[in-house]
Amino acid sequence: MNRARYWRHARNASLCTLSLTVFCVGVSNRANAVDLIGYVPYYSMNGDYFTTTLPRQLQMVNEVRYFGLTVDATGAVVPLAGSGDKDSHLQHISDLKAEIDSLPAGQRPRLDITLGGAGEAAAFSTIAADSNLRQALSQNINALLMQVGATSVDIDWEHPANTSTELNNYSSMVQRIKQEVGSTRGVYTAMTPERFMPPSAFQGPNAIDGVSLMTYDLGYWGNDPEDPYTGEHSLPQYVADSVDAWTKPIGSPIPVDRDYAFTSWGNDTTTNHLGVGLPLYGRDINTSEAVSYADLKSGGWTTTDGNYYMRGDQTVWIPGPDLAQQRVDFANSMGLKNIILWSLNDDLDPTDPASLLRRAYEANLSAVGLTGDYDHDGIVGPSDHQLWRSTFGSTSGDLRADGNMDGTIDAADYTVWRDHQTSSGLGASSVPEPSAAVMLLSAFSCLWLRHRFRIGENS
Repeated sequence: MNRARYWRHARNASLCTLSLTVFCVGVSNRANAVDLIGYVPYYSMNGDYFTTTLPRQLQMVNEVRYFGLTVDATGAVVPLAGSGDKDSHLQHISDLKAEIDSLPAGQRPRLDITLGGAGEAAAFSTIAADSNLRQALSQNINALLMQVGATSVDIDWEHPANTSTELNNYSSMVQRIKQEVGSTRGVYTAMTPERFMPPSAFQGPNAIDGVSLMTYDLGYWGNDPEDPYTGEHSLPQYVADSVDAWTKPIGSPIPVDRDYAFTSWGNDTTTNHLGVGLPLYGRDINTSEAVSYADLKSGGWTTTDGNYYMRGDQTVWIPGPDLAQQRVDFANSMGLKNIILWSLNDDLDPTDPASLLRRAYEANLSAVGLTGDYDHDGIVGPSDHQLWRSTFGSTSGDLRADGNMDGTIDAADYTVWRDHQTSSGLGASSVPEPSAAVMLLSAFSCLWLRHRFRIGENS
């Protein structure tokens, strides 16, 4: 894609986003906000990340998906190649569950187990084509979910053959899993958006709970040494077109002037069954090397326009904070079910204002009218003012009251709270403007986001 066409796509994506009506509901109703779902790979379950950063991230996501398991051709659940034995994965999941359970009741993310991905989903084709294997797989999944206390399973086949037979088999397999695990547990899939799940998967008593469209890692897009503006691996226009392709009536015409094409346009799927992706890593456009957002920021690389990062003479395209907010705004405006983030260990600590998860989380609060809800109790009121006072002047640690996300809790954040205050118990006019004494307050250390935003705890 040439430079002019990239900017045309970027401009059109921005116009498309601005033209959408964002859901904004009262503080007592947060059901319309999109779920934030973060993947936690097995190889991140140790060291400083697990003990420091992950606990804070868990307080910002609605669901966490453990990644490291797949299935074999008999329908048994097995580790990904080279990832250790099954017992080590069960221990990882137990540790993750314990961390979740340490949070206050009502503030805990759901626990999901991902099966497949990483190029190790070939066995699904064999299983999906055989009713006996589908039954065996379903029973094994149900047993695993019960053993580890997980609330759902995510089938990451990702790239089934694009034939009606294979896709119908896929639908039959996931519906059989749903039948086995029951209505109290969820069944999801993650697929590249050019593969279409038949609409029957979302119908009847065994309807699955959703599909996460992998709207990133466009390997064919870029790697052009003549054009440093190629390499967009989660382009907003591609995300919008992917949702459009899945929700248009079957047989709808394919739009012209696209550098990608869906082989079948239109799937009659409702938006509340769909999720889209927000990658927390990028790829070098010359070598395709995967690079985490955290490494880009901490490694001293510089950004050229908010999304491109440089490493010497190499260029990496990765979503920046503005794109993270755009993705959340788009998902909420379209009534999507979730946004998947691969993977949480690739992000900065959420105490950092540049954290992509933090930006997405704050955008989600704003989308449902909770800007200024610093203590995340569902009300923009007096307790948020008290939190702002107690952490005034802080530039690290507890940054919940950093309303304008500039990295410092100051008078401007009081203004954010004042302008969005909704509690009937205390009007903004009755709260004094910041005094000189308040301006000199020291920052106090607090628990990070203990009263956090939570959606659909039991959904």
